[in-house]
Amino acid sequence: MFKINSVPKEPVRRLFTGGFSKMGAVKRSNDCRTYNVLQNNIDYYADKIPEVKKFIKEIKTLNPKDLGTICDTLELAEYHAMLTPVEAAVDKAYSKSLKENLIPQMVKASKENPEGMDLVNAIINNTDSTTSKYALHVMSGGVLNNKSLARQMNATTKIVSEIAQETLSGGYTMDLSKQERFMSFVKLFVQPDAQPDMIKFLFKKLIPFTDKRPERFGIDVVDFVNSKADVEDVSARLKMVPEFLENIGDKFKDFDIVKFLTKEK
Repeated sequence: MFKINSVPKEPVRRLFTGGFSKMGAVKRSNDCRTYNVLQNNIDYYADKIPEVKKFIKEIKTLNPKDLGTICDTLELAEYHAMLTPVEAAVDKAYSKSLKENLIPQMVKASKENPEGMDLVNAIINNTDSTTSKYALHVMSGGVLNNKSLARQMNATTKIVSEIAQETLSGGYTMDLSKQERFMSFVKLFVQPDAQPDMIKFLFKKLIPFTDKRPERFGIDVVDFVNSKADVEDVSARLKMVPEFLENIGDKFKDFDIVKFLTKEK
């Protein structure tokens, strides 16, 4: 009796299911694929990509959420946008990074630094294909496996949507300026001196506050997120800002909101 080799079924894709793919900040739905579907997806990609086949046994032992994230990264590699020279270069760099670095790094992160995988998942769920590819290519140097940055990754994961809205809005620029700005924020937050509570406070409270004010504030993001000030004290000081501004009047030009919020008692 002859044995017929089975060919894996087409994967169930989540990110690009037809039609126009939105640019900039996006909001993707949760991954509802079953574990069996994700396993079949991995079989499909392993049949086509030697680097996936090399790690297939390990990949199949991962939890369903991280298995889905790896499927998403492979789906990203399949998808090609308008393919301007800039986007083509990002595609090429991402494909190379995915095969050479990201797959083994994600397998390791899932087991040893799940915060890294959560950050990857948040980026894919909140940014367009070019930004996701650019970001993951930049992150392929090993940061996903840096357990010492787990707390910063966890805090950054919770505000990726806000970072995307802040940096990726507006029209098409024909370059990578928006992607670079997005990653400049991620790098500011995923570094040893960044304080997780201050990272979350910046986007959840400080920026929304300044956006609603008529004044134009200069916010030194590095000084703020690196500050070791107690976040409860910072929150209390923020409530004092409207009255303080009313009292200083024309002297607002000398007002430094970061120093005001983070100064020692």
